[in-house]
Amino acid sequence: METELGKKKVKEKQTSKWKRLILFLLCGAFFIWSFQQIMNEQTIGFDETIRNFVNGLEAEVLVSFFHLFTMLGDKTGVIIIMLLSILLIWWKRRDYKAMAVIVGGVILVNELNKWLKDFTGRERPMTGPGAESLSFPSGHAMVGLFFYGLLLYFALTYTKQSGMRLLIALFGTVFIVLLGTSRVFLNYHYPSDVFAGYAAGYICLVLGVLLYEWLQTIRKNKKAM
Repeated sequence: METELGKKKVKEKQTSKWKRLILFLLCGAFFIWSFQQIMNEQTIGFDETIRNFVNGLEAEVLVSFFHLFTMLGDKTGVIIIMLLSILLIWWKRRDYKAMAVIVGGVILVNELNKWLKDFTGRERPMTGPGAESLSFPSGHAMVGLFFYGLLLYFALTYTKQSGMRLLIALFGTVFIVLLGTSRVFLNYHYPSDVFAGYAAGYICLVLGVLLYEWLQTIRKNKKAM
């Protein structure tokens, strides 16, 4: 019985790794394609289609709703949530490797996002305050998916109950989707900025998770010795 259970867990891990790899490659391909489109000053067809659809949904209650999510994805929001998360991880788990990956990763991904924006030089779709900063890829989508994706990963890692894991996964996924959606709805970004930000953020997330798992493996090997 234990052997069968062990085999099942190994199979599930292998399947998860393959899914992660496939999504990683798809995100890489999409980001490269969208990056080339922007650098060649090509129009991305779905941008206007999605923007026209979103513009027809404008309502005061939705604007307030999405403003909340966009605040949680800006620099101040991320810093506050990050500090609270680090304190919670330290208090409950003393997982210093997780804390280091979160802090170091957010700093590096944020700097990478700034560099990509400066390199592509795409103007925002909006005018007025905030339009002076560049657009591609969306920092909220890129840094947000990396940061909140890491928190989701650690929350799932620390949680054993299957029902609670499902709720955490659903909540985290919906939250990240709404974070990027808020940038399009409030006209801060083109949809392609957000999709490319998600793609780049997921690539960074996978690398961050791999780094954490590698550090954990080193720790286990040292204990075994």
